[in-house]
Amino acid sequence: MKIIKSPYIIITVIAIIGLIFFLLSNGEEEISFISVERGDLAQEVFETGSTEKGEDVRVSFKEGGRITSLLVKEGESIERGDLIAEIDRRDLQISLREAQAALSSANANLEKLLEGASVEELDVVDSAVRSAQVALDLAEENKREQEKVTNEMLRSAHQNTNTLLGEINTTTNMIKRGVDDLTNKHFTRFVTEETREGRRIRDVIRRSAREIENYKDLAEGASFEDKTKALREVESNLKTIISELDNLIDVIESDFYEDRISQTEADIIRGYRSHPTSRSNATTALAEVTSLLGSISSVNAEVDAKLTAARGNVNSAESALSQAKSELSRAKADPRSSDIQNARGVVDQARARVELFESRITDTYLRSPVSGIISASLAREGEVVSLGSPVAVIVPDEDIQVGIDIYEGDIAKINEGDKVEATFVAFPGEKFDGEVVFINPVGKIVDGVVYFEVKIILDDYPENTLPQMTVDIVIETGRRENVLIVPERSVITRDGKSIVRVYDNGDIVEKEVVVGLRGEGRMVEVVSGLEEGDKIVN
Repeated sequence: MKIIKSPYIIITVIAIIGLIFFLLSNGEEEISFISVERGDLAQEVFETGSTEKGEDVRVSFKEGGRITSLLVKEGESIERGDLIAEIDRRDLQISLREAQAALSSANANLEKLLEGASVEELDVVDSAVRSAQVALDLAEENKREQEKVTNEMLRSAHQNTNTLLGEINTTTNMIKRGVDDLTNKHFTRFVTEETREGRRIRDVIRRSAREIENYKDLAEGASFEDKTKALREVESNLKTIISELDNLIDVIESDFYEDRISQTEADIIRGYRSHPTSRSNATTALAEVTSLLGSISSVNAEVDAKLTAARGNVNSAESALSQAKSELSRAKADPRSSDIQNARGVVDQARARVELFESRITDTYLRSPVSGIISASLAREGEVVSLGSPVAVIVPDEDIQVGIDIYEGDIAKINEGDKVEATFVAFPGEKFDGEVVFINPVGKIVDGVVYFEVKIILDDYPENTLPQMTVDIVIETGRRENVLIVPERSVITRDGKSIVRVYDNGDIVEKEVVVGLRGEGRMVEVVSGLEEGDKIVN
């Protein structure tokens, strides 16, 4: 039997198998994790060049500054590594000492954080807690004492309140009865504007007198606030009674009542004669109430100031105790991973700064990259030279050097003096060391791409080396030792920030990191944001 294998059948089977696999995996994307580790990282640039006849080498400083020492003359022989000149490095040395001090401090802080608080430090913090508790107890005791003192001050200020309220009630009742008698006698037989005004005055005085009467028997245990309120109500009603008595005087002095009300009655209302219904009695009562309220107001202000100060002292003492307890808890607790991470980041940054100034100080020494003859001296002692300005020209002893063209995207990583490893196509299996001796600052365009010419001299050359031989070059442009490294693919760039996804207690969270050197194997240095052992999405 002949079997026909259709490509459509095969495709359908593959699709079904894929669907089954998807369903069995619940449609979830498989996520893999890796642990953050410490290691060494080297940044390298790979390029292919060729051998060529040796050319003159123009040497220059990588730092600008004033030349303090020039050690070569034209025509002198020089060996590779010999010192040619130096520039002033005092400012850099000061900066290096500052960076070293910062690194020492950062290391000390990290060590202290990892070790935790010492017994002596715990004793100091514990003593601070006890002192803060004593201060709080004293503040609370002082507050209680102030409350007693101020309570006594208020009691003294109000000692005559009940008596005065009773006396004023008696006075206003006498005034009310006197006005009632006057009204019944003179304001009820006629209906005139004057009689209506007299009856209105009577009614207002009656209401005010009744309201004052409400406070005559103010409870002995009434609060100071209630007593003050009662005095203010009485003061207001006394002002009303006095005002209405003035209105009543206007009525009895009117033409209508000029001959109907006796002079004696008029004089009593006016206060010209001493009498319980006299207006002067109400005025005297009002003066006594106003004076007492003024005294009470002064006492209240003093009381408020004393209590506010006492309560403020208690609040401050409570805050100090809370802070001291928090400090004690932190001292006893294990350091948080985030604190350790931040401290390590500070150490790494401080170390990088030290390395930067050490490198810059090294660059203040100009050494010969090759052995040869000084053909020209282009600078003098005391002269200020800029970065890249030629100081001398050397005719190298070697007849052969290696020339390569470096893509503009990599040239910024390369510096004169960078170490090189070379392999020759003509001599497989052999490796030769060397260094970069010249970088042409002027680029050239090849097929629309910008390249920069770089010259390399090797420590040794294989026998029978000829010009135009192909050489594979590896230039080490940077190195970091014992740093945190992660795969470059694990770092996401978003809004100018570097982000990694971290596995944290069953969840995947994003963390911002600071990255440094990007090296071989597509690995990248993490300066801060992670710590060794963290698990990140690969």
